[in-house]
Formats: sequence, C-alpha cells, structure tokens
Amino acid sequence: MVVESISGFQQVAGAIALAWYAVILTVAYNGFFEILKKFSHAPSYKPVSDAQEPVTIIRPIKGIDPELSTCLESGFCQAYPRDKIQYLFCVDDPHDESIPVIRQLIEQYPDIDAEILISGGFDENTGSSQEHYGPNPKVNNMAKGFLKAKHDILWLLDSNVWAPPDVLVNSVRALNENRNNGRLLVGDRKVKLVHHAPLALSINPSAVGGSDSEFHVSPVNSYSPGASSKASRGRFLKKYGAKLDEMFLLTSHSKFYVSLNNLAIAPCVNGKSNLYRRSDLDAAVAKIPSSTSHFFSSSSVNYDARQYSLAGPGNSLKLFARYIGEDNMIAICLWENLRSRTGMTGNFVVQPLSGSDNSVNDYITRRVRWLRVRKYMVLLATLIEPTTESIVCGLYGTFGFSTIFFKKCFIWKIFFLHMLIWVITDYKQYYTLVTNIARSKYSPNWLKEENIPSLSRPFFAWFYFWIIREALALPIWIIAMCGHEIEWRGRPFKIKKDLTAAEL
Repeated sequence: MVVESISGFQQVAGAIALAWYAVILTVAYNGFFEILKKFSHAPSYKPVSDAQEPVTIIRPIKGIDPELSTCLESGFCQAYPRDKIQYLFCVDDPHDESIPVIRQLIEQYPDIDAEILISGGFDENTGSSQEHYGPNPKVNNMAKGFLKAKHDILWLLDSNVWAPPDVLVNSVRALNENRNNGRLLVGDRKVKLVHHAPLALSINPSAVGGSDSEFHVSPVNSYSPGASSKASRGRFLKKYGAKLDEMFLLTSHSKFYVSLNNLAIAPCVNGKSNLYRRSDLDAAVAKIPSSTSHFFSSSSVNYDARQYSLAGPGNSLKLFARYIGEDNMIAICLWENLRSRTGMTGNFVVQPLSGSDNSVNDYITRRVRWLRVRKYMVLLATLIEPTTESIVCGLYGTFGFSTIFFKKCFIWKIFFLHMLIWVITDYKQYYTLVTNIARSKYSPNWLKEENIPSLSRPFFAWFYFWIIREALALPIWIIAMCGHEIEWRGRPFKIKKDLTAAEL
C-alpha cells in the first residue's frame, strides 16, 4: 500500500477546507430541516377577527405574464376581512395589455376596495412616464401606490406570482407579534419586514387551459425520453429554461434563503412578496442622513433621503428608484436604521413559468443579471456563492476529509458519497415543496395536482434537470463576475460604486 506524502501546506489547506465545508453544510441543512418542518404543509393560523389591522396590497404590473389573471386574483382570495383590504394595481402605460384583465377582476370582487392607478404623462417613445425617480421602473410604478395607500401596512406583491389564501393573515401576525415561521422571537431586533419563499413552476398551458397567457404551446412532452433526433434536442433546449429556474428555486435557493433568514446575520430578501409598514420605511429613510452606513453614504443619497422625508408620508420609496435591487436595499435600510430583522411565515409564493418558450439562455441571462447586481451589493456573499453549490462544495470537502483523515489528496469515493447525499437531500426538499404547493387551498387550475408536471416526473427525468442546473452553476458565476453590464427589461444598466444604477 502506497501512502501519499502530505505537506504541511496541504494539511493547513485541508483543515481550512474541512472547516468551511462544515460551515456550509450547517447552513444548508439548517434550511433543509426548516423546510421539512415548516414548509411541508400549509401553516396553521388563528381565525380572522374584525380587530385585524387593515392592509393595502400594491401590485406593480407591466404587460401580460403567464397566468396573470389567477396570480392577481390570489390577492382578492385572501382569508382576511374584506373591509380591511385595499387593493391597488399600479400601471405605467394607459394602454397596457393587463388593464382589461384587472378591470374584469375588480368587477368580479366588488366587496373589496380595488383600484387601478395609472401614471401620468406616459411617453410611448421612451416607455416611461413623468413619474420617474430613477432607473428602476418597478419602483417608479409603485410610488403612486405608496402615496395612495389608505393603510400603514403594505403588502408589495409582484404581478407574476400566486399567493396562497393564508399568506396575508400569517404575515400580519408575524409582523405584529414578532414571529418567524410561527416562532415567537426574543432579542432586541424586532421583525419589521415579512417575506415569503419565492418558488416557480414550469407549466404546460395546453394542460391547464390558460387564456390570459402569452404562450407558444408545443405538443411535445418536455420530459419525454423518446426524442433523440438533433431537431428534438434543439427544441427541448428551448424549453429547459423554466425547468432550470424551477429546479434552482426549489432546491439550492430555497434552502439557503430560509436558512439565512433564520440565522439573521444580515438581510436576505427577494422582492416577490414583502410586507412592512409604510411608517417604518419613512422612519428608516429619515435616519439615513445621520447614519454611517456604507450602503447609503453618497451625498446624493443623503440629500434625496432628506428631501423625500420632508415631502411627507409615503415618499420614502422614491429613494430606492436609483437601485436595481430595491428589495434588498429596502431590507438593509430597515435592518440598519431601525435595528430590525426579517421574518418568514412558512408560506411561499409561486411564479408560473411558460414551459414551452423559456430557453436555457434565458435562464443563464437571468442568473447572470442578478449575480452581477449582488456582486455590488453584497460582494463577499457573492464571492463565496460557488462554495455553496454541490460540486464545488464536494470538491473542497473531499479534499479536506482526504487530507486530514486519510493523508491523501483526494478520495473519489468520498466525493461520490457527498454528491449522493446532496442529491437525496435536494430530491426530498423539491418534492416536499411541490407537494405542499399542490395541496394549497383554493388553488387555480394550473396548481391542481394533476396539472403540475413535476409531480409525475420520474426520478431520472428530475435528476437530468438537476445535474444540468448544478453543472451550469459555476460557469454562470464566472460569466457574471467577468462582466459589469446588466440587461434588465430590455435596457442595459451599470451598477456604480455607490450601488446606484445608471442606464447606458
């Protein structure tokens, strides 16, 4: 038996690798077990009383997304007192295709105070209105909703996600009772922002009969193993994007997203579904000029924060129109200036993605875009992100184990064992979340169990998309790190040193 000679440098490197491996596994499995415990079934909630605090739902909308009508309808179907809900639909273009869909829903639910807010002075040539406060079109669109809101608690909900009926009542409870996934929190930091795990499903519109979606339906079953021709492979690659997004959000992203929220080291917030008080954001922005945060250190940010604070309640949101990642910047502002934290409820929101015209390149472009945004906002977290992915994590973890315990550089059996455990973990987590989605109450047709393709997908078909997603993770990260330009909603942007965005 030949024993490899391990140098002192290799032993030190192995010890560091093993220690970091233990950290990543601890964070990953903290999220995994939390998902099994809190996200495997619909969270229970108290019966709603008339004493429930009123809420304004704000949904910024641009154009038609897959299943737009059912996504917007989920706001009307919340298990909450009808007279305690104000529902505002924010639209920039007075000729936007979504307006007829919204009007039909408002007529269908006359017992809820709902209204369409349309920006003034829309210019079709520039694609923007007079209500322009920065390069972020979503914030520009939502700003009028902040001013029009009758209630202090605001639920900011993207137009392309569906929310289960218990999300609102659980979120208000988490905000008012300082809870995270149902647990009462202790400590100085109180919950000031409630958010929900963003998930996605690749759907086949031919099966669910979506009528308000812009789909290009293909009769080919997207996970059928029978197509072997070059033409079929090319056609399949054009449809893989939605499945890769689904895989990413239901495995790697949700695991670490839930875990980082629990650890509460720093805010980690996706803006698909956020609930907070308008007065809290106003107060946090008012404190920016007197704070020492490097996130809000530029003179222009300090000046505008002061001006928007003087302008009155609800104007604070306009400050964040200068950022592409307004969701995380709002969370940071609340976190730092109000010494708060974020909370979750055990709920999720689901984005339906067209499974027929969403390519691998579309998926790569989306991931590169948001990695580049994160690179400027949270550089350290972005730099270490590859170490959280299964393959890279397995490589340095195997090196650490092999060096420290077996005095060898790399033992492949350890690597394969690591990958096997990771696959089993992701498979269990994926179907825990998908099954919970399928059991949602009052779900639309595309969320019925028989219409969710992934529920009937064989293991090897699931594994096929899993391995593609994992293999693409490092190349996507490298592409993102090597570039600076961000393509967003058809427009090129660049992130400046002060984290603000400049349209190119």
